Amino acid sequence: MEAQLMRLQDLRLEEGMSLEQLAELSGVDHDRLAMFENNPETVRNMHLDTACQIAKALHCNVLELHPDEGWRGGIHCAESGLRDIRRTRGYTQSELSEMTGIPQPNISWFETGYRSTSGMRLDTARRLSEALQCDPTDFLKEAYRRYEFKCCI
Repeated sequence: MEAQLMRLQDLRLEEGMSLEQLAELSGVDHDRLAMFENNPETVRNMHLDTACQIAKALHCNVLELHPDEGWRGGIHCAESGLRDIRRTRGYTQSELSEMTGIPQPNISWFETGYRSTSGMRLDTARRLSEALQCDPTDFLKEAYRRYEFKCCI
């Protein structure tokens, strides 16, 4: 028997929090949290920075919020930013696009800052982090993502 995936509400209840408490701790609006709890599609499309706020409050990895089975995250790597991680792994943007199904121009936009990685959809972050074998928060800018001062082992 496969393990049941935990939904956002399950994670919140496991921490013994009310929706109001999670809203206060995460800084995410109560109504948005209720929407995320009741509609898995909205969680897939949640911005990465919002997922980070919620995950920090729930003491979990951002990918534990994702409603689908699959990749649940890797360890933090020494690099920060999508471009540095991709280059360190030895992939071109085209290769990463083929591996993830994410159009190459979108990857370029995230790497150049044309699109903010903090606004990256959680589903996109999951696919990229799986292909690059890293934690999705590593895509965020150094000053933002190292709020917990975690380092790579």
